[in-house]
Amino acid sequence: MLINARMVGGMRGAVWFAGANLCRGTSMLILGTSRLDLESVRFAEVISGALTIVGVLLLHQSFAELLERKAILRTVQFGLAAAMTAVLLYFMVYPTQSPLPQAALFATLGVLHALVAVLVFRFSDEEVGPVGWLTSLAMAAYALVFLIRAVARANPEWDGTLAQLVRGGTVWLMACLITTAATAFGFMSLSTAKLRVELLWRAQVDELTGLLNRWALKRTALREIQRCRRSSLPLALVTLDLDGLKVVNDTKGHSCGDVVLQAVGGVLQETVRAGDSVARMGGDEFCVLLPESSLEEAMRVAERLREEICGLLIRYRGETVQIRASLGVTSSDLSGMQWQSLADDSDAALYQAKREGKNRIVAAASEWNYETAQRRPVETANGTQAGEKSRRAETS
Repeated sequence: MLINARMVGGMRGAVWFAGANLCRGTSMLILGTSRLDLESVRFAEVISGALTIVGVLLLHQSFAELLERKAILRTVQFGLAAAMTAVLLYFMVYPTQSPLPQAALFATLGVLHALVAVLVFRFSDEEVGPVGWLTSLAMAAYALVFLIRAVARANPEWDGTLAQLVRGGTVWLMACLITTAATAFGFMSLSTAKLRVELLWRAQVDELTGLLNRWALKRTALREIQRCRRSSLPLALVTLDLDGLKVVNDTKGHSCGDVVLQAVGGVLQETVRAGDSVARMGGDEFCVLLPESSLEEAMRVAERLREEICGLLIRYRGETVQIRASLGVTSSDLSGMQWQSLADDSDAALYQAKREGKNRIVAAASEWNYETAQRRPVETANGTQAGEKSRRAETS
């Protein structure tokens, strides 16, 4: 079972949602059974109102946890809830025939439900958008019913058709049932959509570096190959392997090696274009897919990558770690528009670079094979060396 922060948040949201339904269900049960004893109606209405307010607060928190967001206007919510509870307790001790307490209760519930609707609508992303929007629409409609009911309760002289409908028990019961069902369906659908997104992310992303994994890169490459074939555009692939990572793991530990991999992954993402795809193929091997790029362009990109990695200074527990990389490059002009051919040729060029001394670039075609000499450090005015990155990966 996959356990991470997102799923823990979803489970907490489910607990809050269960608590919200328990409070609201108990509220309706207390109010319904109190009708059998007219003397207890006043006390039941106060308890029922307080439980309903608590239920809406829990409902808001449940959606906030599910959507991994903070609650909206938390201070306002608790302020309204506390003030309304105080009003209900006051009128329980000092009964009154005034309709204002109930009107205030309905208005408070309307505002609280409206805040839930805003939360769900605002933070439903593209993956769960339609379900979130429908759920927020149901909550907004329920909030509107509460507000109209508050107006009708506060103004007994209002005798329109709408007033009669919201005052009627049948319409009120139908609104409660429909909204409760829509909210439950929306919460379960949002939970399912979030889990699906999480599992899809897990299937495509390397957990350590946040880059694509081998499977996801292959799927992306197949799509790009089809697109470039239709458009008669070239496509290139750069495969790189870190030189000396095994020594880092053996001398400084695998946690240091993980920091190096994360730092290199960040450099690769920052160096390539937005439309390029970067993947960790496993161990210390990475691939960069370059759509609409010729071999010459890919060689220039590979050189930039090599320079960036060479200049990367990684701080780990007070020590400075540097790493180098060997790269193999191929393009569709050399290997054709087949993923396996591109992968095999760039891999062969990579191992040729390893055999020739590492920290260099080798192209798949012999006429493009060349070595890139290491740049000689040059002292600058601030005492640093040219070609070195000021970026440092700090760990404790």
